[in-house]
Amino acid sequence: DVDGLYVPVYSTIKRCLKCSYTFVSSSVKCPVCGSENIHDKRSVIESLRSLAKEVDLVILGTDADAEGEKISWDLCVAIKPFTREVKRAEFHEVTRRALRESFKNLREIDLNLVEAQITRRIEDRWIGFELSQKLWKVFGSRRLSAGRVQTPVLGWIISRMHESKRSVREFFELKLENGLKIVISEDRMHRKELRHYMENLKNVQAEITDLRAEVVEVNPPPPFTTDSMLKDASTYMGLGATETMTLAQDLFELGLITYHRTDSHRVSQVGIEIARDYITSKFGSDFVAPRVWHAEGAHECIRPTRSLDATRIKELMTLGLMKFAKRLTHKHLSLYELIFQRFIASQMKHVKVEKSSFKVKIQNKVTDVEGYSNIIENGFNLVRPIRTIPPVKEGVVRIVNVRHWRAPSVPLYTQGDIIALMKERGIGRPSTYAKIVETIFERGYILASKNRKSLIPTRMGIKVFDYLNDRFGPFISEETTRKLEEAMWLIENGKLNYQDVMRTLKIEIDSIRSMS
Repeated sequence: DVDGLYVPVYSTIKRCLKCSYTFVSSSVKCPVCGSENIHDKRSVIESLRSLAKEVDLVILGTDADAEGEKISWDLCVAIKPFTREVKRAEFHEVTRRALRESFKNLREIDLNLVEAQITRRIEDRWIGFELSQKLWKVFGSRRLSAGRVQTPVLGWIISRMHESKRSVREFFELKLENGLKIVISEDRMHRKELRHYMENLKNVQAEITDLRAEVVEVNPPPPFTTDSMLKDASTYMGLGATETMTLAQDLFELGLITYHRTDSHRVSQVGIEIARDYITSKFGSDFVAPRVWHAEGAHECIRPTRSLDATRIKELMTLGLMKFAKRLTHKHLSLYELIFQRFIASQMKHVKVEKSSFKVKIQNKVTDVEGYSNIIENGFNLVRPIRTIPPVKEGVVRIVNVRHWRAPSVPLYTQGDIIALMKERGIGRPSTYAKIVETIFERGYILASKNRKSLIPTRMGIKVFDYLNDRFGPFISEETTRKLEEAMWLIENGKLNYQDVMRTLKIEIDSIRSMS
């Protein structure tokens, strides 16, 4: 606190070469093992200052978000006295075209974004440090931590587990002679009762009634944002959030996709032309249906930077016509193809389908079924296939196979589900989604199941959440966290003074500190 203003104090990042611990204190000794064999990032700053003396203009091209703006500001402060001019270049893809365009439109650093990020980091340290100290004292482990976002997210996972445990039922997949598969569920049964029920199912018939059909147009989903990319990578590739973001970072740095930390669906004119080129060459111009999705904002969706699918990239790499600074793995290319297909589909015409709805009666149980039974006119389904059901007719059909399993009707969350919830409920940011999930794993609060990668809270995770929720609930509630995110947005847009927010937060932190 300097003259009523909150001013952050920084030191260089240091890493102990003996135990690999990273710290930022001014000490030249490792606080963990006491070693003086330390690598100090000050040498990097000195190198940048030496280079800055050689030129009249330094261009800062850090990531195009609040975190990147703050890094540019830090660099500017470090080198400004050593060069004549420092400017900011903003680009959303690492391509020649994008870089040239950004160099034509150099700007000053956006202090609103910087102030928002400073507030976010200080608040994160304040709340995290105070609550973590409480945990260390109660549970006797300095490995534990708490935070405005990670704690509510942990609460969702715990709540879902309890709900899932209460929802276990018997499920039966019935395959009918017309190829249709119906899933019905019943309350839990004893072994003898279950055996009798399954034998009975094999001897009954299904009756299809109230068949209705209509022709509808199905539009493609929008291109990826960070949360939807993470969810689909979890669903279709079985990837965790951290691994997905690492792969996406590589794809961005290699110039294959646009910036991957975004909550915007917007497609630029450049993106539209990339899609038009690919769709026209692959399927014909009749399948092109350009969509901007959302016209406002500087940020774009996650999309490819050229009209090359993963197969073509592999061919060009094999021929030696395309080379990258980093080796592209199978996972890199699979994620790229996921992004590519989603984007191309978003720029294709709708699909005209026949939609059928009907009732299936088996004994006294009636199941409503709805699905697409026939593709009438192709569109984006040529890139992202639409699941269809077999054509059916009203009448009686035999059950040819019965498959049984016991499972919760309310499944446990996956990493993708959690990130989608964070987006939906307005806590966390594209740049922090993966880190939040990673932190909860690292603290030992949750585990992932082997097969489905479902999130399961540990005993320690449940104990920590119950303790925090009982004693500090108002400070870590979802509503409080959401309001803080809204305040950050106002600071970013110059509608709120960040020092006013800091004063309010300091009062809150002092209140936590005084609690036992």
